[in-house]
Amino acid sequence: MKVYKVGGAVRDEMLGLEPTDNDWVVVGSTPKQMLSMGYKQVGKDFPVFLHPETKEEYALARKERSTGPEHTAFNFSYSPNVTLEEDLSRRDITINAIAMDDSGNLIDPFNGKDDLDNKIIRHVSDAFTEDPLRVLRVARFYSKLYRSEFKIDKSTEELLIKLMPSIIHLPGERIWQETEKVLKSDNPIPYFELLYEIYYSSSWRGNDNPLFDYAFVPLIDTWVNVIKVKFMHRFHAPGYVHPDDDYPTLMEGDWRINPGLKTPQSWWAIVGSNMRTRTCLDDLNNRLKVPNSYKKMSELVYDFRENYFKKYSQLSLQEKINILYKHLEKIKPSKDSEYALSISMIAAHNILGGDLLLWEDFIKNYSEIVPNEEEKKLDGSEIASILENRKIKFIEEELNKDLD
Repeated sequence: MKVYKVGGAVRDEMLGLEPTDNDWVVVGSTPKQMLSMGYKQVGKDFPVFLHPETKEEYALARKERSTGPEHTAFNFSYSPNVTLEEDLSRRDITINAIAMDDSGNLIDPFNGKDDLDNKIIRHVSDAFTEDPLRVLRVARFYSKLYRSEFKIDKSTEELLIKLMPSIIHLPGERIWQETEKVLKSDNPIPYFELLYEIYYSSSWRGNDNPLFDYAFVPLIDTWVNVIKVKFMHRFHAPGYVHPDDDYPTLMEGDWRINPGLKTPQSWWAIVGSNMRTRTCLDDLNNRLKVPNSYKKMSELVYDFRENYFKKYSQLSLQEKINILYKHLEKIKPSKDSEYALSISMIAAHNILGGDLLLWEDFIKNYSEIVPNEEEKKLDGSEIASILENRKIKFIEEELNKDLD
């Protein structure tokens, strides 16, 4: 029995990054032997075990074969006779197919180290196309390694284009899991840009199916067209680097940073700013089983955009005041002004002709409308009435100053 560190932990260590976790492959062992050493099996039919002390995952070396287009349609074969190379051959890209023994020696049958040195993301074999999830995984690795100037190998890009239509077979949860990992990173945009490019080069373009019409394509269209072109020229996340030379000064000078892009939920909220209908947004969130914290934020952005900004020129002053007041009370700037600011500004982008940065002062001043010491002595209903009148008066004054 031999144990090897594999995958992302080896890759990140070679890149000088801190690995988030360690994965291990065990060659020459059986489930019975693993259990006898105190390992706990994860799943009834899957040869993955938790170490009795570290709780890290140890997987028996295995081979796999696709039995259908679905992400889970695979037959696994594991025995003490499966070699390390056979196990590594089932992995997606070469830089993830490197193993390290307990002496620090590398086992690299697919030249992953060379690809790391040359900053290339390359598939291990043509079996790559058996799992549509690999489109999203490659996009995620590309996004993670973008600042290190990694490129995707041309032949791998061709396989991604070929595989793209098969995303229809992925469970929504798996699409979301990969996407959420990217949203939690410090530079999610390359993920969506790559998916955008792959989609528009694939045979999937123009097909008529629910996922195509209401979920995946609106998602990548939103991210590329709204964030890249319409939104990021005004506001940008810390550390964002645009790949095009058309934006050479984006990270230069005294730019104001939109605080709404500091959280993964705020990144996701931008989806609500570009959906054609609320039904499209609901279909997307439901299809991907998006958690409530993300879902709620995208809904607030969509509703405020549709009810206030898109109808702004047709609304009377009183209607504007009422809608704005209800919106602000729903998002509660006094409790979390940054949250309120992000929702309002994302909903407002590319709609208002004026400077969106005015919203920062507006939200800040609104959040500071609180009862004074004398008013705090009154009962709750009286305090609520006083604050409502004061807030509505504030909104009216701001609107009269042409906040829009």
